[in-house]
Amino acid sequence: MSEARKKEVSFLIELLSRSLNEKEPPAAEGVDFSFLLTLAKKHQVYNIIFPLISETDGIDAQLKQEFRNYSLSELKRMLVMNDERERIFSALSEKGIRFMPLKGLILKAYYPKESMRQMSDNDILYDAENRDAVARIMKENGYKPTATGENSDDYHKPPFSTFEFHRTLFFEEHDFCPRFDNLWENASPDDDNPCLYHMGLNDVYIYNVCHMYKHYSTAGCGIRFLADNYLFLKKESGRLDYEYISSRLSEYGIADFERETRKLAFKLFDGEELTENDEKLLEVFINFGIFGSGKIKLTRELEGMGGSLESAKKQYLLKRLFPPVKKMKADYRVLEKRPYLLPVYYIYRLFKGAANPEKTLGEVKDIRNIKNEE
Repeated sequence: MSEARKKEVSFLIELLSRSLNEKEPPAAEGVDFSFLLTLAKKHQVYNIIFPLISETDGIDAQLKQEFRNYSLSELKRMLVMNDERERIFSALSEKGIRFMPLKGLILKAYYPKESMRQMSDNDILYDAENRDAVARIMKENGYKPTATGENSDDYHKPPFSTFEFHRTLFFEEHDFCPRFDNLWENASPDDDNPCLYHMGLNDVYIYNVCHMYKHYSTAGCGIRFLADNYLFLKKESGRLDYEYISSRLSEYGIADFERETRKLAFKLFDGEELTENDEKLLEVFINFGIFGSGKIKLTRELEGMGGSLESAKKQYLLKRLFPPVKKMKADYRVLEKRPYLLPVYYIYRLFKGAANPEKTLGEVKDIRNIKNEE
């Protein structure tokens, strides 16, 4: 991390620590609050720190108002999303479709105020056999599909509401694909709604770590992941089965990652001194932002293909032009029943790419710009 920006990074962490633990704001001396806002937006934590920012002296009034505007905008988004979520949950229940909230829908309850935990979408796991029924529900409620993926379908309704309906938590063809075979068995139905399931506490933490590692190992990830796990563990540590958690994380090959990130989270937000290794790990989290860098993701994917960089670039471009059949079926569901149409949809993809030359050429440029030293 830049020496010139260490003060702002340290102050952001201090603000997060005090806000998460409901303490008074720290004294601010020589802090570039404009850069602090940029950093908070990059990591999607400005709602966490705003209550303390609003009480901090020495901030330009216009800049403080900018913090407030972002926070109010997020509050408006939250209210709209809450209303839409209630409507969609009711529709799922009426059709008898089992569903389970994921990620931020669970974690927001652990923050001092739920509005502190920003969310860009609603992540939900459901029974894959109801995929068509879910698609109808979303259409009836004014949503349009924005993406059909290997393990989820995304729907959006202006201005704010996005739902990601997950059929599985991870996609089998990815290098990192932990299995959650007993997820539904470990979950419990809601007392008032038998279709709404609450993920088991052990699985919540295991999934949080796996989700963080997926981002960390591909494109990088931000400091909010650490805040999520810190608050969850502070409240639930006495109810967790650490033997079970450890065995699952060891099976997935990320036990060391969990241990190091857990230690870092508690040191950061409990105000303990960091070791040199802690500093290096923190730098990774700070530099990438909430969901990492597309350039880093691309670089790592090319490196994972083996061989020379130029050979890997050609393989990658070919894969983007002609994805594997399993991905094509995930993206174009008609192929599940009519696999003979595969060549037609490969051609369709080519025309679709040609119709959006800015995006297509931008991706090609990004690939060309990847250098060996990166």
